[in-house]
Amino acid sequence: MKEERAQILAMLQKGKITVDEADLLLEALGQTAVPTPSSPLAKNITPLDPLKPVKPLHTSPKLTAEQILQLNREGVNPDFIRAVRQLPHTALTGDQIVTMAIEGVDPAFITAVGQLEELPLTGDHIVQMGLEGVDPDFLQALNGLHMPGLTGDHIMQMGLEGVDESFIQKMKETDFVQELDGDAFVQMAIEGMDDELLQETIHLL
Repeated sequence: MKEERAQILAMLQKGKITVDEADLLLEALGQTAVPTPSSPLAKNITPLDPLKPVKPLHTSPKLTAEQILQLNREGVNPDFIRAVRQLPHTALTGDQIVTMAIEGVDPAFITAVGQLEELPLTGDHIVQMGLEGVDPDFLQALNGLHMPGLTGDHIMQMGLEGVDESFIQKMKETDFVQELDGDAFVQMAIEGMDDELLQETIHLL
């Protein structure tokens, strides 16, 4: 742990990370984030008020110090990490985050994941869609689509097939989406449906 702490302080001194980032890294190590008075870094950091809570509790994933150092060595885009830090909740593990970060997954994709409302996606679904470059607009279009029987596998299949978000939007505006099961919805989305034909035939199901 001492060696990892020394690496973090060395990165800070070389200007590779900011004071705030060093603070987070030290916190991840379980060390105090406030240097001792004898530390050369002490003059740059204001001690935390002991009467105020340091940080609110959250359910976002935690990265180990080694994982954070790995991200630094790989030159990961900081925007990706900022997007991950904004996730209110997630099924992602630290290893999954590292994999996507190193592979260059679009930060906008992670932002879109964070905006989803209780869709049944696992960490594996998110990773596969991220690595395959699923359009963030597709995920955003899913918000508000409350359809019984729509699984994470269905969502991933549509994302990988490149289903147009306009189809999702149109289906959300109809009153018959509740009459479809997940399999039928996915097939219609992938094959494409004529709007008028769909309107006329859907109630015959």
